[in-house]
This record gives sequence, structure tokens and C-alpha cells, in this order.
Amino acid sequence: MGNSATWGPTLMNQSHGFTRHGEELFVAQFSDSEKEVLINLSQQIIELLSERVDQHDQDPLAAMVGITVHDSPPDDEVLLRLLPNAYADGVDAAEFRRYTESVLRTKKQAHAMSIRTMLMSSEDGSIELNHELANAWLGGINDIRLALGVRLNVEKNSHEELELLAPDDPMRGVYGVYSWLGWLQGNLLQALMDGIES
Repeated sequence: MGNSATWGPTLMNQSHGFTRHGEELFVAQFSDSEKEVLINLSQQIIELLSERVDQHDQDPLAAMVGITVHDSPPDDEVLLRLLPNAYADGVDAAEFRRYTESVLRTKKQAHAMSIRTMLMSSEDGSIELNHELANAWLGGINDIRLALGVRLNVEKNSHEELELLAPDDPMRGVYGVYSWLGWLQGNLLQALMDGIES
């Protein structure tokens, strides 16, 4: 995902994030480089989650209620991470996918679209989220991290190993963004929890 050559840990700032304003608002300020990275990655998630194109045998009524003819997992490894099998049993997993994949794609696209639209409409990088939008951002950020995690092969490469990537390794920039997004996700989650704890 993305042109990692333009990414780097120095572009991401972990000294500021979301803060709670009153009962309903969560406010953050993003730099131009942070905006660019988030917009770019959100757009890639939106495009990646587009419906499968081979739907010539689709029942129009079934499509209206979110049931698809697709019961096999996606071939793309990033999509498979975003849309995993719900069950270990192949038959159960296939049946569940037919009834849920289309809805899940739409929901995840909406989360990514929320991030992209709000950042593109903010000239100075300032963002105000209500509870509903904050939860959408949490979902969108998580999906971006899942996608980047596949590229970084985080299931096999430990964080210690990724920290030791050479400065000129393109994956170092990807890891910098991945780490920053993890911090941002935790920061927003903490802002949401502060209202519950107080």
C-alpha cells in the first residue's frame, strides 16, 4: 500500500493527538504531512474494498439485502486480513461470508471515507469528531494498520526487528507510519474512555 518512499517516522508527531472538549467533541490538529499520509492511505482502503467485479450471476433481490454470490475468501492478502474468515470450518465460513462480506466492505469503506473527507475539507488540519465519528475513525485507523501490518509481515517480524530496519529501507517509513497510527488509535481511544471514567 502506498508510496513508502515519501513516508518516514520524522513526519509523524506523537507529542499531540486527540483531546476531549466537553462531553461530545474530540479535537486534533494534523500537520500537512500527516494529512497527506492519512488521506492517501484512506483512499487506498476505499479502493481496495470496492465490491468484487465478477457479479454477473448476482440475484438483484439478494444484492439489495447485502447477500452476495461470493463465498470464498479474497485472493489478496491485505483484503483477506480486512475480511477474514469468521469460522475455521470452510462451509460455515463460506455461508457466513455470503451474508456479511458486502455489508462489511461498505462499513469499512465508510470509516475510511470519514477520515479522508474530513481531512480533505480541513484547510488547517484541525479535526473535530463527535462520538459517532470518533468510532468511525477508530475503525478506519485500525483497518489501515491491518493493511500496513500485512505489508510489514508483523506476524513474523517482531517490533524489535522492525525497529532495526536500515534508514534507507523503504519499509522503515511504512513502519514509522504503522507505529504512529497505533499511537493515534490509542490516543483517540483514551480520549473516548476519559468520558466514561470521569
